[in-house]
Amino acid sequence: MATDLSLLGEVFVISSLFLLAIGYYVSGREHVFLGRRFPTKIGNQFSILGWICLGFFWWIQVEYYILIKDPVNALICAAAVPFFGYLAYHEYLSIIWKSSYEPLRWLAAMTVVAGGIYFFVERVPLLAGWLIHLVAEQSIWFLDIFGIENRLGPIDYGEGSKIYRSGSEHEEVRVAIEGDSWKDPLAPSVNIVLACTALQSMIIFVGGVICTKAPLSRRFNAFLVTVPPIYILNLIRNAVVIWLTYEHVWGVDTFFWAHAVYAKIGSLLALVVLAIAVFHFLPEMQDSILGVIDLPLREAPEGAPKLPFAKEMPNMVIYVITSALVLFPFGASSNSIREQGIVVDWPLEEIYVVSLILIILSIFLLCFYRDPHRVIEDGIVSPADGLVQKVSTKRGMIHISVFMGLQNVHVNRSPIDGKVISQKHRSGGYTPAFSKDSDKNERLVTKLDTDLGIFKITQIAGFLVRRIVSYIEPNEVIVKGKRIGLIHFGSRVDLAFESSGIKIKVKEGDRILAGQTLAEFTPMSSLSVAEKLMEGPKRLLSKLQASTIDKGD
Repeated sequence: MATDLSLLGEVFVISSLFLLAIGYYVSGREHVFLGRRFPTKIGNQFSILGWICLGFFWWIQVEYYILIKDPVNALICAAAVPFFGYLAYHEYLSIIWKSSYEPLRWLAAMTVVAGGIYFFVERVPLLAGWLIHLVAEQSIWFLDIFGIENRLGPIDYGEGSKIYRSGSEHEEVRVAIEGDSWKDPLAPSVNIVLACTALQSMIIFVGGVICTKAPLSRRFNAFLVTVPPIYILNLIRNAVVIWLTYEHVWGVDTFFWAHAVYAKIGSLLALVVLAIAVFHFLPEMQDSILGVIDLPLREAPEGAPKLPFAKEMPNMVIYVITSALVLFPFGASSNSIREQGIVVDWPLEEIYVVSLILIILSIFLLCFYRDPHRVIEDGIVSPADGLVQKVSTKRGMIHISVFMGLQNVHVNRSPIDGKVISQKHRSGGYTPAFSKDSDKNERLVTKLDTDLGIFKITQIAGFLVRRIVSYIEPNEVIVKGKRIGLIHFGSRVDLAFESSGIKIKVKEGDRILAGQTLAEFTPMSSLSVAEKLMEGPKRLLSKLQASTIDKGD
């Protein structure tokens, strides 16, 4: 299983760097190749695939970090798919909004440069071994300064070629640190591997500096204040971890606390300080990073198409999806780890069950809060997708009820053009929206002033979440088909309007989509003289009857 994941990871990482490089190049401006025009959106499409591949590459590294009991890196890798998926989502926004976002392009370029350097070194064991041996040798120099003698073991290249090898935890190049006579006999052995060289941290800054558009002199200064200090601080970090582990300071958990906790906290603080230093020389790099951080605040251009999800979709949906994606690789690793006969004191199988439940819940929530495009037809249209539950005419008023089940879209639309006269929220019970007793449920009553007269829309909550969100305000002029609100989880929309001149086009039991015609209205001006003589008194009577009811709303 580990070998399979290694090969799969190889495909993902090479593909991601290749796709991101093409995406960065093509998304910068329109290109013509062999007589064919390549618009910038082609670059965004390549970048979408690149970010997704990169996310999956790090996702499948979770098993390795579980095996070496490194929860911090395991959690970071588990969050890769949500994070890089979010970047891919913004590449998609660049396509539909027809708007480039330079900080995202900078991040793609930096990823290609930094990732290309790191994975090249990692895949060439001879090169990785040279760097690891150099760092190991210089790390024990710091111990020698304090009279703590150590010796280096030989470079262990593992199995496979020394020229090129796909990444795998079983083939990792390492150098053992031998603690001589002062090492506690109960202390585990410490090995220096590529992750101990600070190569990752250094190339992040190298990639950022190279890809920032600024004068060469300032970029060189930024390099000097980051890369050499990172290298030296890492040597000190390694020396401290070796000393603490071999002295067995905190017992059997010494290496875990020294390496996986305190060393990582110290590294993070150091990187923050160094980032501040590099921003002094490269404020453009700071702007790019802040631009990436501000991705959630990115606003759509005027008139840009919206995403097919409800405007007021709660943040809970994002939290559930993210939690599911973060937990899944932990749980999915349980079978592979068990097959290898390795005992891990983490509740992986329980995490797997929880992640599957959250994935199913995520799919349900995304389906529930979807808001697809709807064609708006002529006449009075349906305010919602669902089942026509009631059609009746009483005392000059037509009453139509549309029930929305959990499988239906719950975004409501205006059935007619008009001006919002008033909105009144009424508390009430929480019976199922399809029940006759739901007339007493919590509701939002909106009255419109229309060409037909007063038009009443009543949004009724169901028994689950019982929350109605309005997208409109009093005195606002709205057009037919405009989204007017969202009712959470099981609900109903009631319409009430004057019956004069109305021809109903639906019946009880019909399935209907928002925007489809419910009824047609024939204005008096389009009738012949004879029809006016016949229809006029009927409409007048209908208006008089309608004006005497529903005064309380």
